[in-house]
Amino acid sequence: MITLTTNNFGAGSVTLKDYQRSSLCVLNGKITVDPIHPDYITATRLELDLPSDFAMPRSAVSTAILVSNAPIYRFGTVLHCWIEDNKLCLEKLTAWDSFGFYDIHINAAFVTRGYRGAFSKTPQKDLTILNAGDLFRFNVYRYVETDSIVYFIATFYSFPTYYDNGQGPFTMQLSGFATDVHVEIPLIVNGDTIMQQQKGSMITIGTFENGNLTFSYPENGKTMGGYNSFFNFFAVRG
Repeated sequence: MITLTTNNFGAGSVTLKDYQRSSLCVLNGKITVDPIHPDYITATRLELDLPSDFAMPRSAVSTAILVSNAPIYRFGTVLHCWIEDNKLCLEKLTAWDSFGFYDIHINAAFVTRGYRGAFSKTPQKDLTILNAGDLFRFNVYRYVETDSIVYFIATFYSFPTYYDNGQGPFTMQLSGFATDVHVEIPLIVNGDTIMQQQKGSMITIGTFENGNLTFSYPENGKTMGGYNSFFNFFAVRG
């Protein structure tokens, strides 16, 4: 774990789970942002000071996910995220500032910028949904596991909907996923529904623990879930 105590947007200290090597770093955690804080208002981007001994002083661009406090659907989107001069930098996006405090979820891998060496492919690992049935069925997924980190991206052909299945909670039970991963992730649950004047995607939050994914929908999230729901994350093991 690393704790970041200094930033340019008026937030409190932030604790991130970390894997650090000079060529690859993975960070997991959540940053809460107050959009009416004077420091946030004047910032052009969000910066958090990393420890002086952080393994990677600068990186190529990675991603984070902004989850707003918009009623019910918590609309959000992807943000650019990178390491520069020993700072964790995030794109500032003000589209949902009027709804108050918002969260930025970082479940990202960072690689060195301008790398020109050889690349080797990490083998994929097969997963099985133990309680597939009508609720959960992969459309496409890729799962990579090492001794230290995992990467998991999945889109779904079948996924619970609020309209048909209610608020939950729901649990997707997996065989083959690392049981020592504990991570909170945004789930993009927009399905095929686009609301009038919608900005961003509908999001709910899920947790991987003991090899399973658990999540719920907010009350009255009537159009959430279903076909094409997806997630995409890196996570540190242990």
